[in-house]
Amino acid sequence: MHSGPERGDTPPEPRIPANESSAPVKIVTLSTYPVSSPFHGGQRRLEAVTRVLRGAGHEVRAMPFFFGPHYPQHDAEEALTALPVELHADLARAGLREDLHMHSLLRPGLPAFEAARHRLAEIRPDVLHFEQPWLMPLLDALTEGLPRRPAVVYGSQNIESVLAPERYRAETEALERQAVARADLVLAVSAADAAVLAGWRAPGRETPVIVAPNGCWPPALDSSVPRPFAEDYLMLAGSGHAPNAEGYWDVIGRIPGCIPPDARLAVVGGVGDLLQADARHRHFRCLNDHLVRITGRVEEDELQALLAHARGICLPINSGGGTNLKTAEALLTLKPVIAMRTAFRGFEEAMSLGGVHVAATETEFRAHVRALFAGTLTGSRAPGDVARYTWEAVLDALPPAYARLGAA
Repeated sequence: MHSGPERGDTPPEPRIPANESSAPVKIVTLSTYPVSSPFHGGQRRLEAVTRVLRGAGHEVRAMPFFFGPHYPQHDAEEALTALPVELHADLARAGLREDLHMHSLLRPGLPAFEAARHRLAEIRPDVLHFEQPWLMPLLDALTEGLPRRPAVVYGSQNIESVLAPERYRAETEALERQAVARADLVLAVSAADAAVLAGWRAPGRETPVIVAPNGCWPPALDSSVPRPFAEDYLMLAGSGHAPNAEGYWDVIGRIPGCIPPDARLAVVGGVGDLLQADARHRHFRCLNDHLVRITGRVEEDELQALLAHARGICLPINSGGGTNLKTAEALLTLKPVIAMRTAFRGFEEAMSLGGVHVAATETEFRAHVRALFAGTLTGSRAPGDVARYTWEAVLDALPPAYARLGAA
């Protein structure tokens, strides 16, 4: 899943009305990253799931396995299952992937693994939520000795095997199929992904597959805060996920010639690091330095200031899977959105909203950008038009579904 700017906002816990099917249950989430200070899209999605479940009265505890230096912002509870960075070097030397093969490091005797088993024995969860398929092979070892096996949720963010390099594709698909086969509930981010996941269910099992798209917390835009830049600017936000950078080069190009000389393109998040490290950026360094403002990762107040004063948001996404957090975020700003069609995967109904300009080609995308600065792009959205893309709305089916699992 591809993220927006690499900083998640922290609104109050959403409150979802209790009902007969939402008796509180104890849930433990397992992931390959912490969620207490979310930056990238995967963290932000899992943090939103956690908030919505807690808002409905469920007890949710995070149990991430991760390399501490890779995620320096984590809390004391998450640190209990952090892995020593030396083990990452072992993976690299063996030519293995951190996500796909992390489970092979987690075996009895490793302090992080023993800490996880100890915590599970203390918590006695009703539900284990595996975010992405990477840790599912640990299910039996982690739950050994528990009075009863918790119900299992597989939270899919993409069809990962489609995105994996060719050499890892078969192994990744096998892991995804295992995750679906072991799960009592599967979450998908789009109807297309749900159809694939449903097809992987074990024969004779009708495991529920819920479509829970990506969403966004409503931004707190305040036009009275100081402008980040004196010039008018179009904003592009993205994580350091490689397809985000390739979308930039394919759609915007080596020189952002669609940006007028007196305007700017603001690039927010880890994608800026990828652009600056690329020879295509350096080749036209003077022009790029003039037209492009790369902010890198920003804190929440800086992000809100950037959003508040942007002329519009652009989504030059032309590859990848799942759905994009950036799309929901852009829609909820109520500002003009310029996007490639791929950016609206899972948000197809939103393409007809006011102020949404979806391009079929790179040339059309750049024409929309020129029209934005020329003042000829039309259309606008009201908060009610996009309320369905808030996290509370897109995840509203989860609290009762987890309650049913716990009760069963």
